[in-house]
Amino acid sequence: MKKSYQLLLVILTVISACQTTNRTRKENTTKLQYVRQATVLLEVNSKKILIDPVLSDKGAQDPIPFSNEKRIPMNDLPILKDRIIEQADAVLITHYHPDHFDADAEKLLPKDILIFCQPFDVEKLKSKGFTNLQSIEQVVNWSEISIKRYEAHHHEGATGAMPFGESSSFSLTFKKDTIFITGDAVLDGLLKNALKSEKPTCIIANTGECTFSKQNPVLKPGKHMTLTKEELLKIAIENKKAILIAIHMDAINHCGLTKEELCLFLKEQEKSIQNKILIPNEGEVLQL
Repeated sequence: MKKSYQLLLVILTVISACQTTNRTRKENTTKLQYVRQATVLLEVNSKKILIDPVLSDKGAQDPIPFSNEKRIPMNDLPILKDRIIEQADAVLITHYHPDHFDADAEKLLPKDILIFCQPFDVEKLKSKGFTNLQSIEQVVNWSEISIKRYEAHHHEGATGAMPFGESSSFSLTFKKDTIFITGDAVLDGLLKNALKSEKPTCIIANTGECTFSKQNPVLKPGKHMTLTKEELLKIAIENKKAILIAIHMDAINHCGLTKEELCLFLKEQEKSIQNKILIPNEGEVLQL
């Protein structure tokens, strides 16, 4: 009887230890669900952050001007809008452009949801009725996650003047891992220095090779506003410890680089580089 009791105690102890281990793993899980365009659901320290929500139905919005006439977004959401919103503990907006925070996001997100943003977007968000804004000048800490903001250039020679306005990159650090979000940026001194400072383990990279194709008073046609495939390659080579997740393709009319074209480009590179750059499909979940 005594031996049976001791065996029962051992079994219960093992079960308890397994449950604790599984719970700890769940709490420490870092994963990413790619939604569409630059929209990502990022789970860090059991908190889900919705990044750059674009929630409109396919073709519901006017095209970005000075390009082709395709209405946007050009593809469907892979997840129901309500399901995306109800999962979010907070929102991070890299910059207030319609291909990063659209009309449906303005309308559907709860007005009291926590929104992290660059200082330049606070007043516009307030004008849309949002009340729980956390402006990030340099760094904020939330739920044991350190969120830093870095100035970024949306195109070569960008000054922050309208109509482009300001753009930012962000890093999220939890324990020993740092996830870097380029936002809409080109690979210049600002982005290189930010990556060098952060030494990220994961880089969410906005590519798509966005350009204007028509003459306009804003930016010379053909001048890139997001990372090119060659710049992605440079980032992968220079940030040896980081996995790159390439997004910002196939949804907006002025983005010329498709996922298919990027895949073909990567097939021409060394295997070590191919393994470092991931191209998720809409709705895909990645364990980080």
